Amino acid sequence: MADQSWLSLFAVAVGGASSFAAIEFVYKELKDWRKQKRERSRTVDVNLEPLLRATDELAGKIRSLAERDFLPIRGRENYSLIDTDVASIVYLFVQFWAEVEILRIRSLSADIVSSEKGKQTQAFLNCLQSRRLRLIDRISQRALGETALLNGKTMNFVEFIRSTQSDPLVDRWQGPLFGVLANLDQPEVRQRLLQFYVVLHSMIDTLDPKHLVTRDRPSIPNKLNLDSKKSLNYRVFGVYLKFVTNHSKYIGPLN
Repeated sequence: MADQSWLSLFAVAVGGASSFAAIEFVYKELKDWRKQKRERSRTVDVNLEPLLRATDELAGKIRSLAERDFLPIRGRENYSLIDTDVASIVYLFVQFWAEVEILRIRSLSADIVSSEKGKQTQAFLNCLQSRRLRLIDRISQRALGETALLNGKTMNFVEFIRSTQSDPLVDRWQGPLFGVLANLDQPEVRQRLLQFYVVLHSMIDTLDPKHLVTRDRPSIPNKLNLDSKKSLNYRVFGVYLKFVTNHSKYIGPLN
């Protein structure tokens, strides 16, 4: 009987030690998993921040022009970077597309591809490049983005303007964008640019909901016509961006 009691106590002790070791192992694994998750999230945020800043600047510029029906840049006889108003909007588009190119290269990272925010970013970019929404063809977007890259980073405004003066090929790729600006007297072109803005705006709100690196701007649904509202509602938010649940904020009522 005494031997059996000692065996029972030994079994309980061993069992207790094993349980404690198991709990300690699970706790360590959980702690490591949370740490890795935070690090992956931080990596994604760091990679997306430049794109978000460029998106925010472009959206702010388009919104400012839209409030005045794009009159500050409409009706030019010639569009060139000598005109400061034209140069500023062109640079902001080019800066945005340059950051898209940088992200495209970095998107090979598993951290970006596998994250929810990374997947949403890709959905927004796919939407902006879709046939009915994009402002210029994809190859021109990509080429313009590449013209603003220097050592893997986006040039600042002065660097970009200086580079265009020494590289004749830049004029070739700027042509399609100048064409959009030259046709802003046409309501359908203005509406297309407004739809582009709505996607940028919802992208900012979705990827930076606390607006840590972007501004929280009011929407301008009053500038959209009914056809644009329906296109955004049924095609953009209904097909590409289903995860944006508050899209009525951007398009207003469908009437």
